[in-house]
Formats: sequence, C-alpha cells, structure tokens
Amino acid sequence: MNIEILQRIGLTTGESKVYLALLKLGQTTTGPIVKKSGVTTSKSYKILARLEEKGLVSHVFKNKVSYFKAASPEKILDLVTTQYEELEQKKKEVERIIPEMLAYQKQIEEEQEAEIYYGLAGLDTVFSEQVRRLKRGEQTYVMGITSGKAYGEKVNDFFRRLQAKRDQRGIVTKLLYGENARGTLPYQENSTFCRVRYLPYASLVAINVYQDITIIGVFVGNPVLFKIKSKAVAENFKAYFEVLWKLGRM
Repeated sequence: MNIEILQRIGLTTGESKVYLALLKLGQTTTGPIVKKSGVTTSKSYKILARLEEKGLVSHVFKNKVSYFKAASPEKILDLVTTQYEELEQKKKEVERIIPEMLAYQKQIEEEQEAEIYYGLAGLDTVFSEQVRRLKRGEQTYVMGITSGKAYGEKVNDFFRRLQAKRDQRGIVTKLLYGENARGTLPYQENSTFCRVRYLPYASLVAINVYQDITIIGVFVGNPVLFKIKSKAVAENFKAYFEVLWKLGRM
C-alpha cells in the first residue's frame, strides 16, 4: 500500500509505517512492530503514543508487557470525516470575518490615497474633477473661507469661474465664511445654489468636502492643495461641518 495516502490525511511517515505494520501483525509487542515497520525502537514508543491519541492504535497489558493493536481501517475514514468537518467549520469562520478584514484593508487603502497639487494648475485639476463628478442637486461643503481680498485676483477669478460652472450644473454648495469675508465674495453670496453662513473667525486654510473627497487648501499666495480620497475622512469632516453650520450666522 502506498503510505502517501495516509500521509495526505495527516499521518507522518513513521506513523503510516507503524499502523500498516500493526494491521498485518495483529496484536503484538514492540519488537515485531519495529522489525516490520523499519522504525527504531526509541521512536516506536513515541509513534505508538501519537497513534493512540488519534484513535488508530490501542494497547493492553499482559504479564506487564504492552501489546498493541491497530484500530479498524474504518477509523481512518472517521478521522478524515472529522478533519473535513473541522475544515468546513474553519471555512465558515473565515467567511464570516472576511467582510470585516476587507473593510480594514479598504480603509487603509483609502487613507493612503492622498495627493498634493500646487498653483493655479493644481486648482484647476482638483476642482474640475469636482465639477465632473457631482450631479445636479449633490452638495459640496466648504469651511474656513477668509476675505476674498486675501486670495488675490487670480485665485478669486478662478473661484468666480468655478462657481459659474457649479451653478450651471446645479451643484449645491454650503459655505462657512469667516465674518471678515462677508460681502467680499458676491459670486457665491448671491448664487442661487450657495448656502452661506458666517463664523466669528478667519482662516487661511479652507476645507472642501464632497462625496469621498476632502480638499485642504491654502489659497493665499501660490495655492497648495492636499486632496484625500477616503469615505471615512470625508464623513468625519461633513459631521464637523454640520456642527459648525448650526453655530453659524446668516
């Protein structure tokens, strides 16, 4: 018999040889087992003990001498059945936790997807994508806007054109201005699609959030923008925005 079959179900080479030897010998002492199987005497006791743990060998004492006997070969089928059932249970356990593990993986991948853009070209790349992605009635959230005078004419002109594109597509923009910005950005304050409130602070850093994108921008001087693609990050900023929105004044 090919002992590889027994090895595939988890028996070692020595265990396979000893078990097959016992099947052929019947009840016997270690001497014939060692001779028939080819294992050493010192190893035979350990192998027999492991086979007993697996239910494939039993022993009795006769005149203080141990006699060993192989269990029915049908026991091997029981062993395979047990292994199969255990594997099925493990499979079910793994299937149960896979969605959670995938969620962890997705979250890590999202958190690592970040890009930096510079200058007016960077502004155009980042916000052109926003206009393309958002559909009519969808919202973008903006907070931390300071006086339009601080941004300079080129940046102001860019956002004036951007707001015209948003209006044309029917994109709703909720904006939280610093109080010092009141009256300095009429293209947003007077837009049908903009909702504006004011907070008693001014910031040189503005945060734009839409869908799963967060854009953190410094627009004074040469603009610098950090774009983060992460649903978790975006949802956190949206929640923060809503808290501040309730504190804002018309």
